[in-house]
Amino acid sequence: MNTPTTDSAPTTEALQPYNNTEVLEKEAENYAELYRLLRAVPGPVLLFEVGPLDGPVRGFGKFEKVPAAGQYTVTAACVGATGAKVFVGQEHPGAPFRPVELELDCAGATSQVIALEQGYLFAHLVLPGPGDTPWTGAVGGVRVTGAG
Repeated sequence: MNTPTTDSAPTTEALQPYNNTEVLEKEAENYAELYRLLRAVPGPVLLFEVGPLDGPVRGFGKFEKVPAAGQYTVTAACVGATGAKVFVGQEHPGAPFRPVELELDCAGATSQVIALEQGYLFAHLVLPGPGDTPWTGAVGGVRVTGAG
């Protein structure tokens, strides 16, 4: 039977995107632009995370400890795609869970000032499409800064 050959063919196809030099170069350019957009907002960084919007490994989720209650600026951006969202929020016992949702504008960064309590903050990238979308090198990220 040719079962081993049939099983190994899809695996080889799945690994090809990792070796796509053209897409990797585009992704590197997109990350450079994303960092430029996210670093334009001043202030000490509480949380910073970036990740791919498509391809073999995509998305991100991160937690950071908020040292003191106060006003913080959430800045999110993407490069190379549309339709992604970042959710940022905190969970508190007995309080309704209402994360801030930022729709990413891939033509620039989106910022919003939010009030945070002492405790943990999360940021999660919600992807624009199904997992089988083509790998283009699109990236997204979020940066949370304090008042300084």
